[in-house]
Amino acid sequence: MRFQRTFALATALLVSGGLAGCSLGPVNLGDFIGTPSVEEAHEARRAELAPVVADSSLKQAGTLTVGIPTDQTAPLAVTMSGGAQSGIDIDVAHALADELGLSSVTFVAVDDAESALAETCDVVMGVEPDEAGSATVVGGYVQSATGLFTREDVTAPIDASALSGATVALQEGSVSAVAVDEYELSVVRTPVTNLNEAFDALEEGSVQYVVCDAYAGAYLAAAYSDVSFAGIFDEPALVGIAVSGNELQTAVQTALEAVESGGVADIARARWVGDLPTLSSESRITGLVERAAPSAEADAETPAE
Repeated sequence: MRFQRTFALATALLVSGGLAGCSLGPVNLGDFIGTPSVEEAHEARRAELAPVVADSSLKQAGTLTVGIPTDQTAPLAVTMSGGAQSGIDIDVAHALADELGLSSVTFVAVDDAESALAETCDVVMGVEPDEAGSATVVGGYVQSATGLFTREDVTAPIDASALSGATVALQEGSVSAVAVDEYELSVVRTPVTNLNEAFDALEEGSVQYVVCDAYAGAYLAAAYSDVSFAGIFDEPALVGIAVSGNELQTAVQTALEAVESGGVADIARARWVGDLPTLSSESRITGLVERAAPSAEADAETPAE
């Protein structure tokens, strides 16, 4: 898991974009792990790197310019009070640069992946395929899904029957709350304003479950005792790296495959989300029954306002 012994985060963590659905309140990074980052682990190696991409394919010669969506959330991107960034995106980007033979990495904030790739960036982290426009998204180093967490000792995924009558903390109106609404579940909902409040309620025993983005929940769960991942509600979406240009696209694809097969991507994920498994169809809560859509006949019988 991930605990950094010193360094308090003075500002709120970013609200979710690629991993949308839940907002985080202020977080003290003293609650999280201090294992070396991928950047630190590879620092000694950089002096020996040999570029595998031509400078003509890069926005800056010898540098990988990496876009981080402005609406990205922890644990993909965490902005410290001094402006420095950390997170899975940052760790994977540094590892990617190593594989590309580039000793320098620059991060820029971006609002739109397609325009950023045309103007300012070589790659944009944390992008789902339907968010990339004409750019190509390679890999899937993390996944986006609505997760369920509990203090009970469970093995994920649990069966939906365990939720019958259970108290569940969630943010009403969030993507996660909408995901829950898609199923026939008789839960007692406890509205919260952010995930800190939700996990505090779970720790205190006033709720039995928390529903939120799976990665954001796993990130925060490390600050609380005995919190278990119980499964996901929806089919996970792959989140990868947006890139344009044939030469760079091929190079990034190869480099990311090396990062993933070599275990570096797993190290980066574990640093921020602990033992959260790679999310797949097998991670879905079993026994979920989709809520039937209102019939046309029922809609016709509803009186107009």
